[in-house]
Amino acid sequence: MRREFRVVSNLEALPYTQQPDDYRTRAYLLPLTSESSRTARRCMSDLLLLWRLPDLVDPAALITAELVGNAVRHATGWSDEALPVGLLAIYAARTLRIEVRDPDPRNLPVLRVPEELATFGYGMQLVHGYADRYGVRVTDAGKAVWCEIDRRSDAPFSRSDLTTERGGSHG
Repeated sequence: MRREFRVVSNLEALPYTQQPDDYRTRAYLLPLTSESSRTARRCMSDLLLLWRLPDLVDPAALITAELVGNAVRHATGWSDEALPVGLLAIYAARTLRIEVRDPDPRNLPVLRVPEELATFGYGMQLVHGYADRYGVRVTDAGKAVWCEIDRRSDAPFSRSDLTTERGGSHG
């Protein structure tokens, strides 16, 4: 049986009573399957184009695919349909926050330098390279890995943006 993602309401995703003028949010629930990474990437791309944020599409879609892929890969043993991967996108005050939640509180992401010929282990390197801030927190339902990308101008995102200092944090 093929399971598709589900869009949930803004209040269900993040129930704030006061929101800034440019506040936008969307949440998706994805099954713990290998197709979810590709689906999440497409959802993020489409969403940012809908929100008229084309300069954020490439870095956000790449980060989203990596974080969802990591959640699916490392949340082994958590294949219960009632425990999907949650993807939350929030845009406010010229900052995009991407948060991926999964049911496994044990396998926390680690920034590491992969061995020279490694074919995996680059996910958090990508997050570190593209995000301005990132972190992880253990929740009652598992963990949430998040990152934020600041929108520096109305100009399209470029690789030169990666020369600015990036920092990770846990929170």
